Amino acid sequence: MSLFADIRRRFDLRPAKSLNLAGSPARFVPEASSRSALDSTEQPRGRREPHGTAGTDHSAYLAIAEALRDGADVVPASDETGRRLAADGVSLVEALDGLSALYRSIAGGEPAFAAVRALSSSWAEASLVYLHSLSCEDPLTGLSSLAHLRSRLGELYREAEFRGTSVPQTHALVVVEPLNPPGTSPFDRELRLVDVAECLRIVFCGGDVLGRVGSRRAAALVGREPNLPEQVATVRALITQWRLDTDVPQLARIWIEGLPGTDLMAGRLLDELARP
Repeated sequence: MSLFADIRRRFDLRPAKSLNLAGSPARFVPEASSRSALDSTEQPRGRREPHGTAGTDHSAYLAIAEALRDGADVVPASDETGRRLAADGVSLVEALDGLSALYRSIAGGEPAFAAVRALSSSWAEASLVYLHSLSCEDPLTGLSSLAHLRSRLGELYREAEFRGTSVPQTHALVVVEPLNPPGTSPFDRELRLVDVAECLRIVFCGGDVLGRVGSRRAAALVGREPNLPEQVATVRALITQWRLDTDVPQLARIWIEGLPGTDLMAGRLLDELARP
């Protein structure tokens, strides 16, 4: 049983669009157009409809095709294509098979490594973001999901309204964004977030909600105590010197994010922080 199928079984989810992490091939034949790059006996694979019927996505690989014909860099187009295919429920195997078919139809050979890496990395990132939204806790870092953090914020605003207090005056977010060097793989970025989570747990251990915000950031929902600046400084020092296997400082952006006056605006703030 695939990971996604097991999650669907456990949580009895029925999303309108679901990620197919291991499904069987679903091919399509695009309509005739002037873009003959995709007109081949072996066509790239498109998205799968929810009930298994083959769907068509005429634009899934067109950006890569245009880059190949123009002799341009295929990495940006491959990155975007990986995200779109993951969002449409195409498995990684199907996505890579489609990329291979496209390259053979245009360049007469197998895909360049840079294109494969870009498509695979973006597909994995999009899949992780989706999977993390299915649970209250991120399985790798142990941080709360964005949905759980949003729910806890809503409780704070309702409680503040009942008590006649102000959430912006009593609470704040401590946001951490690891500064990864260029070329850092998605796996290494995940390991950096694991380190960040451990450092946050050491400093904020009094029942504060520690959550993952998007694919690159973590945040702690904390009370505005007088020693909050000192706590932030401690987090920064811990993250910088956390790795004992290297003398290179592990840099990160860390800041105190004030909360808005309403629950609605707080949700929008989380959405902004979750952007890549």
